[in-house]
Amino acid sequence: MANGDYKRPIFLWNLIIRKSTGNGTYSESLRIYSSMFQSGVHGTNYTFTPLLKACSNLPSLKDGTIIHSHAILTGFQADVFVQTALLDMYSKCADLSSSRQVFDEIPLETRTLISWNSMISVYSSDLRFSVVSFELLNQMLSLGLRPSTGTFVPLLSSGSIFLFGQGLSLHCCTIKLGLQYDIPLSNAIMNMYLHFGRIDRIESVFFAMDEKSIVSWKTIIEGYARAGNISKSFSIINEMRRKSFGLESVVLVSLMSGYVSANNFSLRIASSSHSLIFRSGFHSEESINNLLIKMYAKCGDILSARKVFDAVCEKTLLLWTSIIGVHNHVGSPEEALHLFKKMLLTNVRPNEVTLATVLLAVAEMGLLKMGEEIENYILLNGLESDLRVQTSLINMFCKCGSIEKAKDIFERVSNKDILVYSSMINGYAIHGFGEEALGLFHKMHVEDGIKPDAAVYTSVLLACSHSNFTEAGLKYFESMRTDFGVEPTIEHYMCLVDLLGRAGKLELAMKAIEEIPVEVQARVWAPLLSACRTYLNFELGEVVSKKLLEFEPESSGCYVLMANMYTYAGKWRKAESIRRLMDDKGVMKETGWSKLEINGCYHVFIAGDRSHFYSADIYEKLEKLNVTLREAGHVL
Repeated sequence: MANGDYKRPIFLWNLIIRKSTGNGTYSESLRIYSSMFQSGVHGTNYTFTPLLKACSNLPSLKDGTIIHSHAILTGFQADVFVQTALLDMYSKCADLSSSRQVFDEIPLETRTLISWNSMISVYSSDLRFSVVSFELLNQMLSLGLRPSTGTFVPLLSSGSIFLFGQGLSLHCCTIKLGLQYDIPLSNAIMNMYLHFGRIDRIESVFFAMDEKSIVSWKTIIEGYARAGNISKSFSIINEMRRKSFGLESVVLVSLMSGYVSANNFSLRIASSSHSLIFRSGFHSEESINNLLIKMYAKCGDILSARKVFDAVCEKTLLLWTSIIGVHNHVGSPEEALHLFKKMLLTNVRPNEVTLATVLLAVAEMGLLKMGEEIENYILLNGLESDLRVQTSLINMFCKCGSIEKAKDIFERVSNKDILVYSSMINGYAIHGFGEEALGLFHKMHVEDGIKPDAAVYTSVLLACSHSNFTEAGLKYFESMRTDFGVEPTIEHYMCLVDLLGRAGKLELAMKAIEEIPVEVQARVWAPLLSACRTYLNFELGEVVSKKLLEFEPESSGCYVLMANMYTYAGKWRKAESIRRLMDDKGVMKETGWSKLEINGCYHVFIAGDRSHFYSADIYEKLEKLNVTLREAGHVL
């Protein structure tokens, strides 16, 4: 608020402030009030109401709080119009506690519909308190107040409806009150049905509307796109054009967002959408290009995704992050890092999302030195408090073998969420620190009250498997269903089979596999076959071998495991027959390789190759480690 020194009567000040607010010059309204206040003129209810409206629209909680204090000092805080304006201001400024305090101070008999709607809106905007917004609606109805469209729109638009029946009840209520023909309300109803994937309900609302806005068209187009119905989505676009609605970029964004979410998405759909975008002249928009990259990546056409990216002259941070993430997703971390280095040569600088994405590539490549350099960049630019960055750093240091560094970062995270815990538990698991992993899991859900999810349980079971905690692993596998309602996925069953296999409980492992749906069993037979070889159960091993060939006849790993088992058993002829079968079917064995970074230099090792300068020393050391492990009772 600026200074000023104008000697005018209060009614003139009020007129000037009201006119300024009405014209939308909200900061000017506050400046005028500051001049008025400093000239010694005190406001009235006619002053505070437009001023609070100005604070709502800016929004400015600081100025709104000052106006509130002035209203109290002048005795106008109990005026019904001032109270309503205060409630609206605190609601728009997302100050839930102050909103509720003002609402509770308004006598029940003088609460206006605007007051109820403001309070419902502010509770609807926070998912933690969405149930209270429905309680307020029920209170309104019990008092005989008739809700308006302003009552239902926030309830339907906020995402606070978790059950389809709840949304359907609200829709029925609007019909009963005769509000269903209001355009913003109809759009909110369609958006609610879109959330539940009910295209049939979206159609019924859309085609019943006499007048439609661009949002109406956008919603039904996205609904068809999510359902994978390309012909209907394009048909609606054509109808929209015939009715003189311009094809706006927001419609195309909805179309592509829907396709990216669809399960039956195809390259044909991506190409058709790209063609429409090009003909409509929106191919230079950032959001459109970002979704095109994601569309092509989803259907596996990385070349087309890259062409879209390369065709953009002025590449934004969003596009760089998107294309880096795409290469991460398809298993090309080298190219992801190459793109990141190219980005750094431009004037574009990474943000938290970019750095988290790049750290995934660094983790996959095991490039500790580069990871440390990125951490230094993060610290220098004050980005170390971002949870996504912290989680990615923990994951990267764990995968690069620096578990203590990962632990240090984990300990510094003040507001740990499930992803932070999951990364650290998984780090302990892959490094064989079973007790530490289980201790951290206990701290997470008992001390910090965070409910574990499927990913956390995968890490817990992995920790039990790698540390030979068989009984604990079985207990956790059972408790994830009974205590937390987490249904086992194929990853959990793989960990369970590996756990039982390492412990020599092969029959139990077979029973576990029999519980898995047949269509996803392929991935769990391999660890069991490996366990059969370790524990010399060749009879069961032959049964498992046949299953492996049945499910994955083209997988070189299956043949190698089988041949190794027969070789281990001394059945040379059978081992040779497996290798011949592999040759006859044209199955090529993938050469195993690994890469290490030492003092900034990268050392590549290929299976069976002894050309490395220190090869003799490495194999000598490896043999000593194997002897030590066997003496300690570890199964190799």
